[in-house]
Amino acid sequence: MNRLDYWHPVLDSRELTAHRPAGIKLAGCAIALFRAENGRLGAIEDKCAHRRMKLSLGRVQTGRLVCPYHGWSYDCAGQGESPSAPKLHACVTSYDAAESSGVIWVKSRDSQHALPALAMDGWDFAGAVFDRVHAPLELVIDNFSEVEHTVTTHPDFGFDPTRAGEAKVEMEPAEDSVTVRNHGPAKMAPLDTRLAVGLRRGDHFHSDYALRFDPPRSSVTHWWTDPGTGRERMLKYHLFHYFVPEDEAATTIVTFGYLKIRWPLFRHFGPQMGWLFRRKVRRTVGEDAFLLENLADKSSGLAGMKLSRFDPILALTRERLQRIYYGNGSAS
Repeated sequence: MNRLDYWHPVLDSRELTAHRPAGIKLAGCAIALFRAENGRLGAIEDKCAHRRMKLSLGRVQTGRLVCPYHGWSYDCAGQGESPSAPKLHACVTSYDAAESSGVIWVKSRDSQHALPALAMDGWDFAGAVFDRVHAPLELVIDNFSEVEHTVTTHPDFGFDPTRAGEAKVEMEPAEDSVTVRNHGPAKMAPLDTRLAVGLRRGDHFHSDYALRFDPPRSSVTHWWTDPGTGRERMLKYHLFHYFVPEDEAATTIVTFGYLKIRWPLFRHFGPQMGWLFRRKVRRTVGEDAFLLENLADKSSGLAGMKLSRFDPILALTRERLQRIYYGNGSAS
């Protein structure tokens, strides 16, 4: 399959109003999104067939996207017409678009790829967060496929720096995915996280995740336990990270968050908890972005790196990314 054959989350639904289009980039393709009649979504090439103006800078009028340069207008199928030469018609590439989980998704017209269903029984949806990182897709996936960096980077979760050598990592590669299970002594998080989780000194932190590549994404669960009894603390959370390539140098990370809260009182404050959680997610991904954007070398090759016991997954994800998402026979 072509990369655009997969559904990708590309925009928060709230950012697309009734009268103004929005421009996004997906795998090097510039796409204009707009709402036509009755809220119907349009997704078309962001370039007017007439004089190559960006259609995303135009306006929506009577259900059509109107180019700001000469007034050519386009429907959701990309069919365009000129106001000054009514018999002159043109067509630009159009895409399928849909809304789910508060997000607009896009794929090619020819694909039969199913729109993802992200709902989780017994979990509270906390919303979606968009973060843009100036780094290639491969390096973003590298960062999100290991937890060794949590020792030094993320204050809210991860392993105790003084006992990081005790952390355990288990990998289970499959033909189209890689599953990783990590657990070990937890670092002491900031006070607000400690109170929400019920975290105590000496607890263990758990990070289980699976990476898939149709399209590139991870499914992550974080929680904490009493090391003596194995009993889970009062809060755990699950994240779906979608890694959406804009082009060769930038990647958008779209995170869908879910909470499981055992504190009866906290469950009465669902919207507030969701807002706080999204804020934490945005800060955490910002910490990852700082690392990725300040790498001394942003080439995607692994040669020359001194890899640790957490890093064999890098070669596994590269191979599956190339084979499944890019459609190549093997990783380069």
